[in-house]
Amino acid sequence: MRERARPLPPDDRREAILEAIIPLLQERGRNVTSRELAEAAEVAEGTLFRAFGDKESIIQAAVAKMLDPQPFRDALRTIRTDLSLEDKLAAIIVHLQERFHGVFTIMAAFEMTGRPPMPPSGGEEWIEIVRELLENDSDRLAVPAETIAYYLRLVAFSSSLSPFNQTRAFDAAELATLITHGVATP
Repeated sequence: MRERARPLPPDDRREAILEAIIPLLQERGRNVTSRELAEAAEVAEGTLFRAFGDKESIIQAAVAKMLDPQPFRDALRTIRTDLSLEDKLAAIIVHLQERFHGVFTIMAAFEMTGRPPMPPSGGEEWIEIVRELLENDSDRLAVPAETIAYYLRLVAFSSSLSPFNQTRAFDAAELATLITHGVATP
């Protein structure tokens, strides 16, 4: 017999359920049963339905959580401003790649086509965070920080797409060097 889930406030319970079921949804998409969702969350099916109402509501809440740009913005804010310019750019690329990978994974699992329902990079607030990260390097920049943010997004996006990265994968440090120094020698 399954042990009863420990009591949690409703919002905490919903959050714990979503955290537990996201990997299953990324793997299986809609081809998952409410029983499998309950097992992944280690709760009874009734607990799922009390927390969310129905299976579709659970799925919608999980997709919204996976597409939420706030964790991406929070991750950018963890980058230290005292790093070298290249190291900061590489860290930004890593976070962008992780964001794109997450969005692509959920889109593939749910067979979504077209533009993601939410901006993959977190709206435009992330650009202000990049601007703040690059502020100490402004005297070295040949273009505005906002333009660099778009360069970073472009290379992170393309390097996150499997078909473009199969023959020759580029890591974030190499891409940061490309953006920082270009391809010409000084």
